[in-house]
Amino acid sequence: MKFSTLFLIMFLALWPALSMAEDRPSVNSSFTWRDAQPSADSELDRLNRAFVELADHARPAIVQIRVTTQDTKAKPAQPLGSRGSGFIIDSHGYILTAQHVIDKAKDIEIRLADSQRLPAQIVAAEPQIDVAILKITTDRELPTLAFGDSDAIRVGDLAMVFGYPFGRESSMNLGIVSRSGRSYPDSASYEFIQTDAGAYPGGSGGPLLNSKGNVIGMITMASERGNMGFATPINVIKRVLPRLANGEKFAWGWLGVQMSDVSLEQAKMLGIHPVKGVVVSSVLPGQPAARGGIQKQDVILAVNESQVDSPRDVARMIGGLEAGRVVHLTILRKGKTLLLSLPLGIRPEATNAREG
Repeated sequence: MKFSTLFLIMFLALWPALSMAEDRPSVNSSFTWRDAQPSADSELDRLNRAFVELADHARPAIVQIRVTTQDTKAKPAQPLGSRGSGFIIDSHGYILTAQHVIDKAKDIEIRLADSQRLPAQIVAAEPQIDVAILKITTDRELPTLAFGDSDAIRVGDLAMVFGYPFGRESSMNLGIVSRSGRSYPDSASYEFIQTDAGAYPGGSGGPLLNSKGNVIGMITMASERGNMGFATPINVIKRVLPRLANGEKFAWGWLGVQMSDVSLEQAKMLGIHPVKGVVVSSVLPGQPAARGGIQKQDVILAVNESQVDSPRDVARMIGGLEAGRVVHLTILRKGKTLLLSLPLGIRPEATNAREG
């Protein structure tokens, strides 16, 4: 066989492989990448470092709360329970959380930031303010968070939410104060602090921190989508903590009225401009309001000199005062403004913490 014929046969045999090789992209073995070089800190670098330092400071004091609501000794196979968050406020093992997190608890377990798990006991719980104090026992001194001043916050302030959402690992959400909330002097009444930092199931009881890492509120509610969190102002909690820790019980106030919003037609008829206050639609016989002289169709304009614009306002403000406390109501009756002062009664259990 001639050499040319042999070469042709070999070429045809190798042709498929040569064709595939031509279809492949060529590999350039000399490509390089560029590593970042050290540079001076920018404003964003310093801001980033501040957030990291704040997280490093706060996270060791955030705990996960695991609650069992069923006796595991009776039915150990399928214990029922829930999970929430909390934060350490005293180095000897005192923890703050939301009351609804530990409601109906049979057993409570605390998971610390280093994953250590310890049993906890309930020291005190107050459903009206939705706050509870827990206690764990440990040989070491625990990290704590300091309380800030919730009355000093403003809309637009930076806010951070820490907790264990969905029962998973500790997380930090960053946002701003969307609504500053409100607390009232010498009262447990309050309006929620609202933040877009977000809150999710399992995050209830976690702290809301300001830019200094101080607690300004405790998350107790979240929007359905989790894009908004609602926190009880820490100043309200500070007012009741000493008494709760001493074992005192609170008997919250009650007027004994049903109320409704003032309609535009009613406001025009009553000469109220601008529209404000709430209408007393009924007065329960024998209750504090009836004994104090409040009548049907009275318009409540203010409670203890704080203006009210909805039944919710009145219910919240009365509900934050203790039974026996004298409350001052500004009333509009048949075109005349009156000031009525009356002691509050003890709220019946059947009212489910609200009247309105």
